[in-house]
Order: sequence, then C-alpha cells, then structure tokens
Amino acid sequence: MNRSIWDTTLMRRLSALDTIYLRVDRSQAEFRDIAEQQGNPVACPPRCGSCCLHFVPDATPLEAEKLAYFLLTEKPGMIEHFFARKEESAAIDAACPFWDQDKPGENCMIYPGRPLICRLFGFCSVTEKRGEPAFALCRQMPDLRSCESRSFTGKKVLEETFGAIPPPMVDFSRAIAALDPCDSGRRSKITEALPPALAKVSLVLSLAAGSAGIREDETDPEDFMAAG
Repeated sequence: MNRSIWDTTLMRRLSALDTIYLRVDRSQAEFRDIAEQQGNPVACPPRCGSCCLHFVPDATPLEAEKLAYFLLTEKPGMIEHFFARKEESAAIDAACPFWDQDKPGENCMIYPGRPLICRLFGFCSVTEKRGEPAFALCRQMPDLRSCESRSFTGKKVLEETFGAIPPPMVDFSRAIAALDPCDSGRRSKITEALPPALAKVSLVLSLAAGSAGIREDETDPEDFMAAG
C-alpha cells in the first residue's frame, strides 16, 4: 500500500480500531486460559459457526469502514457476493451475508475484518442492571465439567467458577465510541452500514493512489451507493 493512504485520517482511525480488536483477542485468550486452568474450559464446539446462521451483525460506521477496507484490499471478489445476498440477509432470522454454509468450522468469509459484536460473542461478560458482571455459555457450548449451571452473575461467582471475570463487553464498546464519538450511536446491520462504508473507503483509496501517481482500476465509489 502506498504511503499516501497511511497518512489519512481514515487509516489512523482504522489503526486505532485494530488496537482495540487486538485487546479483545488477548483478553479473551487470557480468560480462556485461566478458565481451563480452573477446570472449566470455555470453548466453541468444533466446526460450529451456528452463531452466524440466524444473526446479521451490526456495526458502527467505523467498524463498517474497517470491513470495507478489508474487502477492498484483501477480498474484492467478496463485494459482489455481499450485494447478491444483501436483500436475503435483511429478512428476519436470516443468515449473515458472509456466512459460508459449505465450510463448517470456517463459516465466516470475512473473519479478519468482522465487526466488534462478532468478536465479543461467546467469551465476554455483560453488566446487568445492578452493575454486576454476568456471563452465560452459548447454547452450543458444552456444559462445564464441575458445574451444572450455564449462566453466572456476580464477581465472586465468576471468579470461583472460572478463576477470572470474562472481559466486559462495555469496555470495548466504549473504547470504539471514543474513536468516533459523533457516530458511535449509529449502529446498524452490516447490510445497511457496509454500502456507504465501501463508497467512502473506495474514494479514499482512489484519492491516495492518485496523489501518489499510481493508476488503479477501481470501481467507482458511486457504484457502491447505487447498489446499496
């Protein structure tokens, strides 16, 4: 990628978002390691992917721009696939447009660019109305070895069961909101959020390439808006 794109506000924001995503990965890995040492490992069933089947993730504009950048630079052929399945995925109880039913265990076709909600699901805690951390096993996860319960509330219960509190979802959500405070409340399904993000990121990439004197055959950004 040419130097010009890295000097843009977009790339600085996406780089900061990548740092938050990395924190999610590390925090979840640490929790899973501690839980396993405690004798109550938490893990998805092998080759599952059922969380994508009846769920279309939502995203902030910034998360959508991260996904758009991933598609435009890493998997441009997937963009046509997205628009072909966009309307189908807008239906109630529909599958994510990036869910691949033919690859069990590798169902997500955009895994490196997936939005925050996909990264948090299954291994993070929520804060219930009294301010206590709460965590529940996904219905597809196996039962714990030493406990029949599948939902847990309170710091003491979580620490006794898993040895640690699962990473709080709200911490990561707030961190992302701080990167883009004006748009942080604009969460929408990726079927709605991705088309304008593709148009915006495509334009930035085109302008950066032009300023660097690089000729690139790219789709007109307006094509994404028209398709959306």
